[in-house]
Amino acid sequence: MNTDPATRAEQMQNDLELARAAAVGDRIAWRAVYDRTCDSLFNFLCYQTGDRDAAYDLVQETYITALDRLGDFRGEGTLLGWLRAIALRKCLDWRRRMKAHLRKLTAFATEQSSLAHAPAQEPFPGLGDDFQAALDRLSPRQRAALLLRELEDLPFAAVGLQLGCSEATARVHHHRAVRQLKSWLTEDHDLALGADAGGMLS
Repeated sequence: MNTDPATRAEQMQNDLELARAAAVGDRIAWRAVYDRTCDSLFNFLCYQTGDRDAAYDLVQETYITALDRLGDFRGEGTLLGWLRAIALRKCLDWRRRMKAHLRKLTAFATEQSSLAHAPAQEPFPGLGDDFQAALDRLSPRQRAALLLRELEDLPFAAVGLQLGCSEATARVHHHRAVRQLKSWLTEDHDLALGADAGGMLS
């Protein structure tokens, strides 16, 4: 439904006044901004990401950025439209991060085992059931050390801080995780080959 021009102009003026008040620290005005726009922003981001948890985080990021930039709002459109533009940029950044993370983890999986191979036409292939099953068999600390190092690209000192251990211990967890993965993936691959050979000989 199209909004009457006079009604839209009144809404834009009201939004501008709210934004100006919130920009100088009026908490009631900021709360009004939040209450008016939160549900719409959340639904918008749910649609964009397909992930409610990610949408929730991006809503918070959007408001944090908006609070710093409210002084830039000129009332040339609605406040919701202005916030959606910020939210969309946050969403695009999120997508780039997710794609980069998936590329890195897939590359790591492929390096460790040919079982993670996926067709070339898939731009962001999954890890493969065998690799995921092997990953799940690791201890929580080994798995965390592996992913923090390989996926997040953290230095071992930072991995240790995340795990609450020394840098040396973090290196041990990572080394054991890689060794276990290689062992399990090789073992599963050999079992699969053995089963295929047995079927051929029977």
